Amino acid sequence: MLKRSHSVPCFLASVVLLAVASQVSAQAPAITYTTPLALKPGQPNDLKLQGGALVGPTQLWTSFAAQTVLKPDVPMNGMNAAECVYSVTVPSDVPVGIYGVRVATANGTSPIRLVVIDDLPSVAQAAGNGVPTGAQALTLPTAVDGQVSNLGQHYFKFTVAAGQLVTFDLLARRIGSTLDPMIRLLDAKGRELAYSDDVAGLRSDSRLCYQFKDAGEYMLEVRDIRFQGSANHFFRLRIGDFPCVTVPYPLAAKKGAPANINFAGLHLDGVQPAVVNFPADATFAWASVGAKRANGASSGFAQIAVSDRDEFLETEPNDDPKAPNRTDLTQGINGRFDKVGDIDHFVFAAKKGQAMTFTGITRRQGSPAALMMRLLNAAGGQVAAKEDFGAIDPTFDFTFPDDGDYTLAVQDLHRQGGTQYAYRIVATPLQTDFTLSASADTLNVVAGGTSLITVTAVRKGYAGTINVSAIDLPAGVISSPTFIGPGRDNAVLTLRSTPEAAAGKVALAKIVGTAKINNADFSSVATVSPALTTLFAGLPWPPQNLTGSFAVGVAPKLPISLTAEPAELVFGKDLTATVKIKVARQDKFDEAVTIAITPVAPAGLPAGITAAVKPIAKGTNEIDIVFTANAQAPLGEFTAVLTGAINQNNVNTTQPTPGITLRLRSPFEVAVKLDADKIARGGTLKGKVTIDRNPAFKGPITLTLQNLPKGVTVPAATVAEGAAEAEIVLTVAADAAQGAVNNINVKGDAMNGAAKLTGTSPNIALTVE
Repeated sequence: MLKRSHSVPCFLASVVLLAVASQVSAQAPAITYTTPLALKPGQPNDLKLQGGALVGPTQLWTSFAAQTVLKPDVPMNGMNAAECVYSVTVPSDVPVGIYGVRVATANGTSPIRLVVIDDLPSVAQAAGNGVPTGAQALTLPTAVDGQVSNLGQHYFKFTVAAGQLVTFDLLARRIGSTLDPMIRLLDAKGRELAYSDDVAGLRSDSRLCYQFKDAGEYMLEVRDIRFQGSANHFFRLRIGDFPCVTVPYPLAAKKGAPANINFAGLHLDGVQPAVVNFPADATFAWASVGAKRANGASSGFAQIAVSDRDEFLETEPNDDPKAPNRTDLTQGINGRFDKVGDIDHFVFAAKKGQAMTFTGITRRQGSPAALMMRLLNAAGGQVAAKEDFGAIDPTFDFTFPDDGDYTLAVQDLHRQGGTQYAYRIVATPLQTDFTLSASADTLNVVAGGTSLITVTAVRKGYAGTINVSAIDLPAGVISSPTFIGPGRDNAVLTLRSTPEAAAGKVALAKIVGTAKINNADFSSVATVSPALTTLFAGLPWPPQNLTGSFAVGVAPKLPISLTAEPAELVFGKDLTATVKIKVARQDKFDEAVTIAITPVAPAGLPAGITAAVKPIAKGTNEIDIVFTANAQAPLGEFTAVLTGAINQNNVNTTQPTPGITLRLRSPFEVAVKLDADKIARGGTLKGKVTIDRNPAFKGPITLTLQNLPKGVTVPAATVAEGAAEAEIVLTVAADAAQGAVNNINVKGDAMNGAAKLTGTSPNIALTVE
């Protein structure tokens, strides 16, 4: 398991930086670009971070093992808001691949920025290479970091030997760039030899593997397909002898067992298998793996899934449904469409009533295959089918109607094929469950205050309450109780920090949702993949090794902070509850504080719930807010967040309250217990009715016994205002009907203003003898 980086302190620089940091505004740091875009393992690397609010950096965090130190020999290093320079030493055994970095200051933690671990040397794009005559000279193997200008092309020239095989791999979208690249290979006279645009599986990036017939000088042209360009249209152009790898093959390796991993891709002659051995208790689900030829100077790379199951590898021929590979559904199924039109068949046994979810995996891992899966019964009839939809890998559910063998037929939707078209299929028991996603990959929690993040659920058959919390938080930061209630698909999770919480550090945390489903505990860790897609210019599948956690930093204290008392409101249909919002102000911040539901109502509250928000008046520190539920309001647990905003001296400051739990219950619940379950004709029987009141209702409740046997009567009874019980006496006439009655209950009726409230006890039995 990889250990993440730590920073080596530089005492002299730290003293200076603390003095400077106290003078800057409380803006969280951000990295927009790194120079270079890659780090070479086995040696120290100078890494320049460019962005904003970079004064006073205290930690460079990396998702890979590394030792980092703010370079002390760079003049004024750490005092420039636009850039700072770290020395980063990457161990030689860190695999080539795409990783992440963040920087922390006293003002918080930056969003993640992608970097490459690369065994190729880096050179910067030179000025003036916008025309073929100004092409930048390169010595292979190498990698060029550059940016595409608007309406521009960029040219690079190099010399090759006769018969030399060279790979050109342009990383842009895969590392968060807005560039939609196209590359063209030209001879010395400018004639096009090959081009690449939108290679399937590479997130619209470009790649060429080309064997040169003749020795000599050649050029490569790089541009945006739409001739767009900007500082955000950056790229890393890798040129070397590395293989054109798409995915490892198999696409996964089981934890706790060594495995030799081959590769899918093009021009794989001489590529050595990679040996992996992930710990049995590994907590990570993805890892990078490098691919290199024997005596090669550079590596291709891919991501491998870290699996809990055995992995089955197809054997050809299995094109004929009558001669399939036999596997079972506990294994991951790995295959490859080796030729155009290839159809792979896998047979397995299933039991009647067994319900499974089949998931195909290609695009998220980098394979160009667009899967089409068909499930066939023993007679060869199709019983289910699902195909790839754009960038989304296919998945389908199926419940087997009979015991017996079933066959999974797998092909490329467009009938493509080749050594690069690999895939993996995983079958899991069909569950009633949910998945979660978080709205950001970074949350800087205000010291002594509160910060928020939205958590969204995708429900799969489960409509109940989801308990959401953040775990692995840094010391001094706590997660407020948060609930995604019935009928809701999201909630705002709030984190609160003590004033003493340490700033200047990056902490990784997770958001977990739990629920009791079918009498079993279920939990799901939220992904930040949608947030990374937004951060990385619409990248459809961000690096999977970076999607399972989010970064938590501590931001400086703000002029106001809000609290809510009580933190939990219990009310229900046709009832109200009041929360007191208090503001703690810094000296001279006395303007009015406007209060609003977050997100803006009605989205921020369950259906049927309203809040009568009012401002906290100038010079005061609290206000009562009344929540009201109408007759259609749902029952269950929910979370509401209120946000306060103040404008003081033309400076706007906002702060949310910690999440307020809304526990919606029935107005009251009725229970009845008789002193005996039998009574003789002409007798009497005492009993007690108890009321479990919603705290929001204290009024009197009229009781009526229903479904009594003929001849059995009860005088009218009332539970007094605020009381919780009443005694009842059953009188049995001498001619009362004999026998047992099993559906006697007590109905309670009450009024809350103009609203009618009712509750009915569970049924009880009574026998008249």
